[in-house]
Amino acid sequence: MRKLLFFVFLSLSCLAFAAKEARTVRVLAIGNSFSEDAVEQYLYEIGVSGDYNLVIGNAYRAGQGLVSHWMDVSLKNNTFEYRKIVRGQRTVRKQQSLRHILQDEAWDYVTLQQVSQDAGRPDTYEPYLSYMIDYVRQHTRNEHMKLGFQMTWAYGPASTHLGFFYFNRNQQAMYDCIQQTAQWVMLAHREFDFLVPTGTAIQSARTSFLGNDLTRDGYHLDKTIGRYIAACTWYEALFRRRVSEEAFYPATISAEAAAVARQVANRARRSPYKVWVVKAEEAREEPLRKAQWR
Repeated sequence: MRKLLFFVFLSLSCLAFAAKEARTVRVLAIGNSFSEDAVEQYLYEIGVSGDYNLVIGNAYRAGQGLVSHWMDVSLKNNTFEYRKIVRGQRTVRKQQSLRHILQDEAWDYVTLQQVSQDAGRPDTYEPYLSYMIDYVRQHTRNEHMKLGFQMTWAYGPASTHLGFFYFNRNQQAMYDCIQQTAQWVMLAHREFDFLVPTGTAIQSARTSFLGNDLTRDGYHLDKTIGRYIAACTWYEALFRRRVSEEAFYPATISAEAAAVARQVANRARRSPYKVWVVKAEEAREEPLRKAQWR
């Protein structure tokens, strides 16, 4: 009898361990400082609170986009900086090839994005986006990998970024161009399995008491609420689940701000090309509305 109980206990332990391992999810962003803003600060913690053990990679090249990434790949310059988060610990390896980064893990999700100043300019995408898609699919180790596209955000209203010139230094005009271009990308490239509508979530949050900027320098996201909104949006896009009101949020932001972040992320996932105007009473009532938001 003791032997039987021992084997039952051992079997249950093994099943529990397997279930825990099955929740490990590997996510790689190929981008720049805008992917840094999105995935390197809060996404891991939100994942843990949702019972996901995230391995997060960022193939980072500061200020670079699709054209420059493809040049690096084709010329084998190996100038990617490989930022990786495992069990919450971040490591950085410089002078890496994209091929090495793609093959370092059997990534479940890989995302591409355009550099911010060109995100709303469709003439800057091809043929380089097609080349990058083919390269990622060719070199991934996971035949079931899902490919995503991150829609980035418009600049703050007083941004001095030179790229703001393309949009007449108008935040709404920049957002409109970005979301229209994202729609075109998703229609033109059926290879993409999902969209991360970070730009829409940020633009919706800008209608709330959080203000119409949410950046730290006119274009990079604020390191508290801005980055938290982005991380919530990524969680929603990856897992098709609403970020729970019990989910992690940093002590540097209020419960009310966290509620707005979760709401705009959920709205953006459901309507990725439409800004939601946040009403104060809806933010306060979030716990009571949990069931209907799912």
